[in-house]
Amino acid sequence: MTIQQCKYVLEIAKTGSFSEAAKQLFVAQSGLSSSIKLLEQELNIKIFERSKNGVCLSSDGAEFIRYAEQLVKQSDFILNRYTSSAGNQKLYISTQHYDFVADIFCKLLSETTEEQYDFSIREIQTYEVIREVETAFCDIGIIAIKDNDFDIMMRYLQKKGIRFHQFLVSSAHVYIRKEHPIASHEELSYDDLIPYTYLSYEQGSHNTSFFTEELIGEFKGEKRVTISDRATLMNVLLTTDCYTVGTGIMPSALNNGKIVSSRLKTDSYYRIGYILRKDGKLSKLTERFIHLLDEFATEYENKKLST
Repeated sequence: MTIQQCKYVLEIAKTGSFSEAAKQLFVAQSGLSSSIKLLEQELNIKIFERSKNGVCLSSDGAEFIRYAEQLVKQSDFILNRYTSSAGNQKLYISTQHYDFVADIFCKLLSETTEEQYDFSIREIQTYEVIREVETAFCDIGIIAIKDNDFDIMMRYLQKKGIRFHQFLVSSAHVYIRKEHPIASHEELSYDDLIPYTYLSYEQGSHNTSFFTEELIGEFKGEKRVTISDRATLMNVLLTTDCYTVGTGIMPSALNNGKIVSSRLKTDSYYRIGYILRKDGKLSKLTERFIHLLDEFATEYENKKLST
């Protein structure tokens, strides 16, 4: 099996046709068909079901394509990382859905004076943040761990060869729109939230408690909506009486004060930190990003003390 064969499979699945895939890949259809036949023989599976209307994935093919996507993604990443200009500065960040990380990233970007660089920031699910650090797909990951899940998450990270570096602790807060009926409350209880809909981030198949970004176990309400990206979640918060729960850290000007937070009456809190591979060597850019994280944490703690 080769990466090229995996790319062939992905293109055929995308177009639903061997002939169309061959055109998009600039290869002969006969060569494409032969390559897929050899792959099916090697794996001892049938990847595509053929019919007069085209092709579709078999049950084995639907499973295989998930692995093929990962292999191609990793291959493209490696090629981009090591075959681009040698002088390029590179920094790849994976993070849960937090405004403050985007703000720190923007600060790093604004102070960069190099003519060539390759930066990336990805807001993804918790499991994927950890996975991308483990596989060296990114240089650093940012996650928040709920205190009651801390021990189990530490064991999980230890098993993955990852170290967690805490730089901030934050109590749980409720996010709601400024015009929300309970927006004037400085502190909210779980009972206060029962009439309203609870928003949470989609964690896919890894939806166990210690991967979720919000506190979920103690809520009594039965109205829940799961969303996969921050922009959509923010739009729902801005236009409805839904709410979500998070760290309460909102430094970004993106919200323009339209989203407010109130402290949640609970003993639970978040440990916020960055994760690195234990055997990984830090680049100067990664070290600079960590320094900016620490600066932000100090400023945030000082601001809390002054209020």
